[in-house]
Amino acid sequence: MFTVRPAESRDAGAAVDVVRRSITELCTADHRGDPETLARWLANKTVQHFLTWLENEDNHCVVAETGSRLVGVGLLRRDGEVLLFFLSPDVQRRGIGTAIHAALEEKATAWGLPRLTLDSTFAARPFYERLGYRSTAAARPRFGVLQSYPYEKTLQR
Repeated sequence: MFTVRPAESRDAGAAVDVVRRSITELCTADHRGDPETLARWLANKTVQHFLTWLENEDNHCVVAETGSRLVGVGLLRRDGEVLLFFLSPDVQRRGIGTAIHAALEEKATAWGLPRLTLDSTFAARPFYERLGYRSTAAARPRFGVLQSYPYEKTLQR
């Protein structure tokens, strides 16, 4: 069993750990173990950055918990861009990601947004496509060996 709730400052350390582990362990097809790419991708995944994201009123962040353990995090910006969406490596395919997305989509609807956008990793593309996202362009280089896959989802009104 899990719950999804708004993130709080006390979640920063655990949320950053989830994000960093997810990038390091689940996104190997994207970073390919390249130290420079990993270093650049993880550079702003710190407690201080997370707290800054939480303090920004144009962001909405949720976390997922199983018991007292934080296992997922999602961050939506008021313009409709999903900035963070990560799960602990050991909790995939249990509905947690879908629940995090539902919470972000609910906020987007409350904000009156017509669509959500995001840049996907290679491995996450099938997940986003199952949620109704569609590719909007070819992959584009980010940094190091990392490629970004732009996606968009039109929201129902």
